[in-house]
Amino acid sequence: MEKFNVGILGGGPGGYVCALRAAQLGLSVVLAEGERLGGTCLNRGCIPTKALVKSAELWREIGRSEEFGLAVGERRLDFARVMERKDKVVDTLVNGVEQLMKAGKIKVVKGWGAVREPGFLEVEGDEAQLEKVRAQLGAEQTAGENTGSVRIPVQNIVLATGSLPARIPVPGTDLPGVVTSDEILSETELPASLVVIGGGVIGLEMASIYRAFGVKVAVVEMLPSLLATIDEEIPKRLTPLLKRSGLEILTKTAVKGIRREKERLFVLVEGAKGERELEAERVLIATGRKPNLRGINVEGLGLETERGALRVNRKMETNVPHVYAIGDAVGGIMLAHVASTEGIVAAEQIGGLPSEMDYRAIPSAIFTYPEIATAGASEQELKERGMAYKVSKFPFSANGKALALGEPVGLVKILADEQGVILGGAIMGPQASSLIQELTLAIQEGLSADQVARTVHAHPTLPEAVMEAAHGVLGKALHLA
Repeated sequence: MEKFNVGILGGGPGGYVCALRAAQLGLSVVLAEGERLGGTCLNRGCIPTKALVKSAELWREIGRSEEFGLAVGERRLDFARVMERKDKVVDTLVNGVEQLMKAGKIKVVKGWGAVREPGFLEVEGDEAQLEKVRAQLGAEQTAGENTGSVRIPVQNIVLATGSLPARIPVPGTDLPGVVTSDEILSETELPASLVVIGGGVIGLEMASIYRAFGVKVAVVEMLPSLLATIDEEIPKRLTPLLKRSGLEILTKTAVKGIRREKERLFVLVEGAKGERELEAERVLIATGRKPNLRGINVEGLGLETERGALRVNRKMETNVPHVYAIGDAVGGIMLAHVASTEGIVAAEQIGGLPSEMDYRAIPSAIFTYPEIATAGASEQELKERGMAYKVSKFPFSANGKALALGEPVGLVKILADEQGVILGGAIMGPQASSLIQELTLAIQEGLSADQVARTVHAHPTLPEAVMEAAHGVLGKALHLA
């Protein structure tokens, strides 16, 4: 019986990138996916939300056009067309991934996959669907069948099953109009009002988008701060800006329950001033995500888990030989680019190349307004480690390109050790998601602030703010009084 070198369960940014890298290394690959390729990221996460972010950005800029000496006609928002464009962007990228898989001669089988025993990837479905799988693979690439599934023999298995939205254990989360990020991205009409439960990345991005379109939005967060996992200075600076945009921000506030009355939703919350109800047409549950282990016989395989996630080493190996796991299924940093990198590591390990994950310099981008991006250590992490460090900050209000863009709010912050080696960075301001890459590379390669400062930066550009912050680590930024 012919065996595939690699069998992958899940076709998200971890699974499909793993498949592409394995194919580049000359390995035969089969991948099982029950939905469209691209996973949450392409279909219901990173890409569709960024398409909406762009529409919100244009809507905001049109509203400011007179500041730039431009007079435009009456603004009109067609939210159905905004969502239609979002869908076109998603379709284009998913189709692109499908073509890449074909070019790499990767066998993509449609159906929910399962791994019940080492050495076999199973595909479940009705008989018509399974017949398609048999026809696609041929008799030489399938083994004896279990009821309702086709068994595919593989030498190595990569578990890339992703994650699911986490629901909070309060009454009313299953009511009509209470949605997760998955469902809200399918709606074509704007609600007049929205309550967002959760002040993390997903919650704040969606809150910023809907507020830009004129929706009345309240954000409820039980912790003392928004974005609790990043450098604490950034949410302290961001929160008043969000409030100024019209968002209602409720921190240190717990959700007690949700009720529905006459097509309206009422969210009962309790904060420092006691209980109150927030009324809205929609309630978005954005309280994070949890590993999805669907189709994985964890106990039968003997897989070790930790906090509901699969346990792996830095080679992405589980404790079971020839079984790897990547992406959100292993917990940790649940970001698409982390999953993709982990997929590359797993493929290279299977292909015989020395490869390990390095989590020191993982960039994170948050598409609020203004944008936020971080990489490496935060200031509170360095304090917890008891490390001596230097801090340098440079405001965008002193950057010529930011002023020309009309985006002077925010700063670049660099953290370095006593020798000036860059350990971490945080950026809030225009194009932060792109600017963070310079600091990510510096952290990854152990570069000093001096090396960044002495690298010639084009003028006038936003990256000059990074250069100026690097100068500040050494002594003083040049363009800061």
